[in-house]
Formats: sequence, C-alpha cells, structure tokens
Amino acid sequence: MNFEPHRTLLVKILNEAHVAQDISVEGFEGIVNNITANTYLTFADEEIPVEGRGHNKALHVSVKCLDHIVAKVLIDNDSSLNDMPKATLDKLPFNASHLRPSSMVVWAFDDSRWDVRGEIDLPIQIGPHVCQITFQVMDINPTYSCLLGLPWIHSVGVVSSTLHQKLKFVVEGQLIIFSGEEDILVSYPSSTPYVEVAEESLEKSFQALEVVSNAYVESPPVQSRSSDAPLMVAQVMLGHRYEPRMGLGRNGNGMASLVEFTENRRRFGLGYDPTHANLRRIALARRERSSA
Repeated sequence: MNFEPHRTLLVKILNEAHVAQDISVEGFEGIVNNITANTYLTFADEEIPVEGRGHNKALHVSVKCLDHIVAKVLIDNDSSLNDMPKATLDKLPFNASHLRPSSMVVWAFDDSRWDVRGEIDLPIQIGPHVCQITFQVMDINPTYSCLLGLPWIHSVGVVSSTLHQKLKFVVEGQLIIFSGEEDILVSYPSSTPYVEVAEESLEKSFQALEVVSNAYVESPPVQSRSSDAPLMVAQVMLGHRYEPRMGLGRNGNGMASLVEFTENRRRFGLGYDPTHANLRRIALARRERSSA
C-alpha cells in the first residue's frame, strides 16, 4: 500500500484488534471479516435460498403495525414512495383524524395515473426495530398488503437482496438481518390480529410507483370536430323538412332523442359482467406478456 494515510489507518485498525499469538489462519480471517462487517453490509452465497439462483421471487416480509401482523409487505427498490392500499389501512385500528390530505399524483408500472387519497404516519416494526413511516394511501387492489420503497430504504440505510431473500441494516451499532417470508406458511400467535392480501387482488401489481407531481394535473380541453358523415345525414334530414325535437320515421312518431351508450372501461363487450375467473385469466395473460 503506497498511500501513507491508508497504511496508517490500516495499521491503526489492526493494532486495535485483539489477536492471540497462536491464532490460526482461519481464525485470523474471521477477525478480518468482522472488522470489515462493521463498515460494509454484504451477502454470502450460503445465504441464497434452497431454490438457488433460478428463483424469481420478489422480496416480501412480514411486519408489525399497531399490534397487527401485516403479511406480504413488498420491499421495492424501484418505487419512489411508501404505499399502503386503503383496503389494508381499513383493517388496522388507525385514527382517521391522522390521515392528512394529499394532492400527489403517481404513475404505476403500467403507465396508469392514480391520485393519492391521503398520507399517514404509522409505526412499523421490522425485527426489533420500530420506525415511523409515512405512507401514501391509494385506493388500489394490488398483490401486496403495503409497499416499502426508496423513502424508507434510504432513511434506514437498508441493503436488500431479492436473490438472497434478505434485507440488512444497522441500528445503533446493531446489525439486523431480516429474511423474506415463506410462500407456503406464515406462523403467528393466535392472539395477534393478522392482515393479509385478498385473494382476488390479481388485476394489477402496482409495483414501481413513481411520483408525477404534488398537484392535480388537468388535461387541456380538446375541441371536438364533426366528421363528414353526420353532416351529410343532417343535410338529408333538413332537406326532408326535419325540425328539432321531431320524431323520426314517415309519420314523425319515431325516436326523438339521441341513443345513450354506457361507457365501457374494460375489454369485455357492452352489457357483459365478467366473472372472477375471467378477471383472473386476463390478469395472468398480462403477467405473461410482461414477463415475455
């Protein structure tokens, strides 16, 4: 090591570490690892789940909030906010007066825009650590109970790994290692209320939420332009002495008002009420297209 300040600092660290005279090479390597662990948070290959590197699971954990166990909490490094669906908040014993109004607008991963219903500060316990987290409350139906994004990750200094299904952070000199919850079973005391995701939450996953602005955005007014066909029809009707509010037909006793169509926001036909199986099939098809 040629840089003198670096050499001095390394010698200082080694002098402060207690090393026995008869220590083995393996033991000394462990001491060095402990020294570096005080500065760096790392993951070892031994921490990879039994599924190996081939798994594609997102990192979900279980936390405690207001004496309730909340399962399926998504840790998302791509989201610029902490999000809590209104359906999850309604299951917690929160004080409605603590919900503050918000004019934030966010984009979801599928390019849809959503308004935030409000924001609230809640105590979240992860392992032995409890912290106040500001959540943006949205009226959505995702596949997670709530989402911890970059605001929480950066404020606590969390290092997460979806490969290892773990998150690590240091609080008051204590290293906290928290493992992702198992897909098969989540055990909890029977006396503790338990909040989980509804089974029908399949339409959108709402990952990677991004803040658009903190004010509502109004679309500019669009001036409608009539096509040539309606003008031609109007000219023919006026040429046959049609007058406003006159009924159609030879004797003028037919329909006298415009036909009103029901707005269809889905891809199903007008008047068709899709079943849960239909919605599930459409959601799975969207996931397959996204994966491809």
